[in-house]
Amino acid sequence: MFRFLPWRREGLSALLRLILVVGLLEGVRSGYFAGLLPFYAPEHLGLGPAAFTLAFTLHQLAENLSKAAGGLLAERLGYGLTVTLAAATGLLALLLTPRADSAWILWTLGALWGLTFSSLYPGLMTLASRIARPGMDARALAFTLSLVMPWVGLGLVGVGQVAQRHPLQALHLLLAAQGLALLVALSLVRFRIPVPPPSRERYPLYRLLLFVPAAFGQTFAPGLVSLFLLRFAKEELGLEPLALGGLLVLGGGAAFLLLPFTGRLVDRRGYQAALVLGLFLLALVMARLGTGPHPYELPAAALLGGLGFSLFLPGWNGLLAKNLPQENRAAIWGSLMTVEGLGLALGPVAGGLLWEAFGLPAPFLAGSGIFLALSLFYLLLFRVRKLWRR
Repeated sequence: MFRFLPWRREGLSALLRLILVVGLLEGVRSGYFAGLLPFYAPEHLGLGPAAFTLAFTLHQLAENLSKAAGGLLAERLGYGLTVTLAAATGLLALLLTPRADSAWILWTLGALWGLTFSSLYPGLMTLASRIARPGMDARALAFTLSLVMPWVGLGLVGVGQVAQRHPLQALHLLLAAQGLALLVALSLVRFRIPVPPPSRERYPLYRLLLFVPAAFGQTFAPGLVSLFLLRFAKEELGLEPLALGGLLVLGGGAAFLLLPFTGRLVDRRGYQAALVLGLFLLALVMARLGTGPHPYELPAAALLGGLGFSLFLPGWNGLLAKNLPQENRAAIWGSLMTVEGLGLALGPVAGGLLWEAFGLPAPFLAGSGIFLALSLFYLLLFRVRKLWRR
């Protein structure tokens, strides 16, 4: 079995447990803010939508603006310790939620929870890259993310289904999942990410600027359409939510099934072609959606989008794994994740302005333009090999 995994045996047990913990924490977070609070806050806390949505905004800001510091702490203090702290803080926030009858209490809990969340992804991705088998860096990073992300939807859908009928039971379900995450995290409290020997070569920090466009654009472009995708599907495409969900499952399933093949392609042939082609395919799909496709074209668009994402994800991770410095890698990775978080936060606002000014298709066309610009940017960068090597 180990022959098919992209990680080495040494450290694999800890990595798999950490993936489980981070997945549980993600599921609880999405279930809490998006599944529980819309039903629990008005009925049991007397708080309206503005109060509990601002709690989520403060949570996201606290996490994303402190990811560089969180990554640094994950390497310096120990990743097991920071993960345990995040699990314990989340459990405390859940236990205090029934007493959050004032908005400021909910906001404080959300922000504090977000601060402790900031070390999770920089540390996890750094660990996955450090124990990757030789020549399997892109696959190791892509599979790590693909094992964590489904927990977001599981928490949202599962908790939401319970919370709309029995909010108290949903809170108890979240407490049980968070308690399980804390128990697994405690088994890793002394775990530390392997640190390579210090390099004698100085890494040119200005080179990090070459990663910023994709870090921002890959979240900003989807963020343009994230908050009104359902309305666009209904008004422009004539799709009910169930049909839209089926298309999303089709595209996401295709991406997941293709990852072993695209990841192997990236590891063997390099990340350049996959990154450029993946961005181009995503641009093509968003452009077609913005120009009013026929309903019969939508399954093909979903599959093409899945292919594009399955190329982009290992291509982007391969770019980072091969070019980020080893020293303080978690902190640098956290800085790039902060840029990604800013794109995710600013995208919906920009999408709303475009929608109001030019109509519902405008954000899709703008997102397509961003993906296309990124594809051309990296194509030019990789073509000018002397600049890239320098």
